[in-house]
Amino acid sequence: MFITSKYSGYNRRGEQVAAGLFLILLEPKNDSGQFPSHSDVCSDCGRTREAHDSPLSESVQETCGQLSRAWKHLFAERCEAGQRTEDNKDACEIIMEAQRRVTGCRYFRASAISYPIRAIVRHTSMGQFGQFMMGFARVHGHRITLSGSYGSDGLTCNVLDAVYNAGVELPAELRDAWNSGGGWNSAGSEAPKMRQWALANLAALRGR
Repeated sequence: MFITSKYSGYNRRGEQVAAGLFLILLEPKNDSGQFPSHSDVCSDCGRTREAHDSPLSESVQETCGQLSRAWKHLFAERCEAGQRTEDNKDACEIIMEAQRRVTGCRYFRASAISYPIRAIVRHTSMGQFGQFMMGFARVHGHRITLSGSYGSDGLTCNVLDAVYNAGVELPAELRDAWNSGGGWNSAGSEAPKMRQWALANLAALRGR
């Protein structure tokens, strides 16, 4: 979100443009090596990734085949009977959940997020792209594409570790205010406090 304004208005083509100091909220990318968002151990069964990647036994493969055939038969049967799409979807979800329990967990979610939201301020120019305002910023040689408030339409930008490490940790009270601010594709009710904090800490937010 812009915390200062160098200019704001419309160009000769009637497109909205703006420039100024921009507050960007940051979190690491999902494949971050320093701040992993995925666990190496399955939370459902305790197996490692390598164990999950190993070939399934013949008995499990046969069970999966039976479930797949049952799913196709039940779906076709319900469609022929003219049942509602919602009923068909429920049937699919039940069978796919049973198949998931046979083959094992497909996701390796970390038990808790271990990193805070960070913030950084850079001078940014934005132009209208369809219904969005878009631009970019550079942090230590890395280019970040920005869209709308905070750089990701009201949400945090997923960035490389080098960019994330350059940010300043967002105070817990501001994170809570942002989380409950009611923003939708934009900043929420927390915006004035965010701007006030960014201006008060401008040297640190710009100098890293």
